[in-house]
Amino acid sequence: MHHLSFLRLQCLLILVLLLLSVPDTGAAVDGGEFIYDGFSGNDLTMDGEASVVDGLLQLTSGQELSEGHAFYTYPINLTSGVVPNSSIVPSFSTTFVFAIIGPYLDLGGHGLAFVLSSTKELFSALPAQYLGLLNNEWNYGNVTNRLLAIEIDTIQNTEFRDIDDNHIGIDINNLVSLASHTAGYYTPDGEFHPLSLISRKPMQVWVDYDSNLTVLNVTIAPYYLSSTKPSRPLLSLTWNLSLVLPTTTVYAGFSSGNGRVNSKHYILGWSFKLNGEAAALDYSALSVKAIQELAQQVDDRSHRYKTIRLCIILLPSVAISVLVSALLVKVLLKRQLEARKAELEWQKEYGPPSFTYKDLLAATSGFKDKMLLGRGGFGSVYKGLLPHSKQTVAIKRVSPESKQGMKEFMAEIIILGHLRHRNLVQLLGYCRHKQQLLLVYDYMPNGSLDCYLHCQEKHPNVCWDQRFNIIKGIASGLFYLHEDWEQVVIHRDIKTSNVLLDSEMNARLGDFGLARSHAHGADAHTTHVAGTWGYIAPELARLGKATKATDVFAFGVLMMEVACARRPIIWANGAEGEPLALADWVLAAWRRGSITDAIDPRLDDYVEEETELVLKLGLLCSHPSPNARPRMRLVMQYLERDASLPADLQPDTLLSTFDVSQDEIMHEQHAMSCPTTAITDLSRGR
Repeated sequence: MHHLSFLRLQCLLILVLLLLSVPDTGAAVDGGEFIYDGFSGNDLTMDGEASVVDGLLQLTSGQELSEGHAFYTYPINLTSGVVPNSSIVPSFSTTFVFAIIGPYLDLGGHGLAFVLSSTKELFSALPAQYLGLLNNEWNYGNVTNRLLAIEIDTIQNTEFRDIDDNHIGIDINNLVSLASHTAGYYTPDGEFHPLSLISRKPMQVWVDYDSNLTVLNVTIAPYYLSSTKPSRPLLSLTWNLSLVLPTTTVYAGFSSGNGRVNSKHYILGWSFKLNGEAAALDYSALSVKAIQELAQQVDDRSHRYKTIRLCIILLPSVAISVLVSALLVKVLLKRQLEARKAELEWQKEYGPPSFTYKDLLAATSGFKDKMLLGRGGFGSVYKGLLPHSKQTVAIKRVSPESKQGMKEFMAEIIILGHLRHRNLVQLLGYCRHKQQLLLVYDYMPNGSLDCYLHCQEKHPNVCWDQRFNIIKGIASGLFYLHEDWEQVVIHRDIKTSNVLLDSEMNARLGDFGLARSHAHGADAHTTHVAGTWGYIAPELARLGKATKATDVFAFGVLMMEVACARRPIIWANGAEGEPLALADWVLAAWRRGSITDAIDPRLDDYVEEETELVLKLGLLCSHPSPNARPRMRLVMQYLERDASLPADLQPDTLLSTFDVSQDEIMHEQHAMSCPTTAITDLSRGR
């Protein structure tokens, strides 16, 4: 009996020793603390390209335009160890080792980010420059995102104001970093040593938040220095995270996104702790050797490619091949240098291209006529279906022979590429292919407002509610351009054919080829007339200087055109008759006793009070004197009934002014023939 008990005790002891000897690559969890000395997939929620391979957390597998997320499965209880019912995000500390393995040492994917978020469901996020965190629509820059990200960014995106293509940044609810610095670390003597994030070598990052000082510090160092964390952080930001993150629970994890360059992003180890310093990683347990082997494989493939290429060049006889090869290498390097320089200059000015010509060619079935939406002086516009995202877009193909088209192309990239508003057509990106230039926009299925107003046989009538909403939508977009964006944007070509309608008949202002921008408080530097007859303000026709007031004039004409369904210039008695401005025609109806007599006769559901407001406001906005025109902020208040029209706005006070100004306008228009003037004549129809 005693012998049997002794055997049982021996077996139990052996079992305990075996369990202790099994390596644990999962996360140790205790009150807001966990550590991964390598990964096995335990306690991780992964989606996209994320997976665990050979003890490594692989966020992206090298696919183009891909993303991956990996979060600690359980929410982190921020109330642990703090005063109950506290509304303060406590201090925390985390450290992780990462490596980026890409095909090149001078160009990588877009990078990765450590994330604290109110949710781990980031399914609507985009890859590439969005790092799998946000997208370009509803959640970009939204304060309700409740998101903190430490971005490890290897591509410079001017739209997010990146400082370079090799930096660490602190992002809060946005991809425009509140603080950023070129990757590197400081030695004890204060000397800065830069690091290449795409060097294929492991590096360690520390993120520490002090809730008492509301200071967030970020530090990075090469892996071989990981045993000693640099005393001076790379980034330090004073920011109260209690205003950003939920004060109850958050999710911690990583996100990554690839663009056209197929890099692989890895996490080797990770430690996290609330209210204290994160535990040190067991560096001996990390899969550093696997990273070194992956990097060596990439190097070997690169060397083999170079060797094969050299052998092909040296196939002819030695003497001739040496001479020819030398000449070819010299010419090739010179061309590549020139092309690279030109490309860098272009991208510095206009940002990197967002689409490949191959994708746009596939999207339009080779730019077939069946996909053609329309043609203009700049070139053609095609409907397209992007092959990867399956998104329907409109592609403007700029003609190489059109100098004005080139100018419009550049203006739209510079201005429209940075604007974000629900009533502006969204520029999604551009592409250059040899001499061809292409702009990609959101597709507007209902086409232009001009067609609904003036092509009655092809389009259904637009009811008054829709017309009134269209007017308010364009007013909102113009207010954003004039007063609500970081710069003043003068559109210079506001007209119904440049107002596009989405699937719900919401208006979006487009075609920013003639637009100009300047700082608030400064004057616009325009020196020649641009626009369309009938929408051009009198002072613009005389002086050639576009201002916010000249945009307001054109908008006033547009309001009357929408309400009356008549073009800005009416030709009395047919094409051979005398021209009459639409403003004068509306004014004449008002003087006869009822301004609503000018309303489109097809409208049988209009609200008389609203139509009267639109017509009178249209006359006020198109007043010959720029000082009499309201600013767009006041126009919005009029349309929303937050302000009343001036009590002295009467037809008798406007009649003589409009008569005189119209004579001057017509005289100026018929006299001008300057070749640099960018003017379109739509007064007789399209």
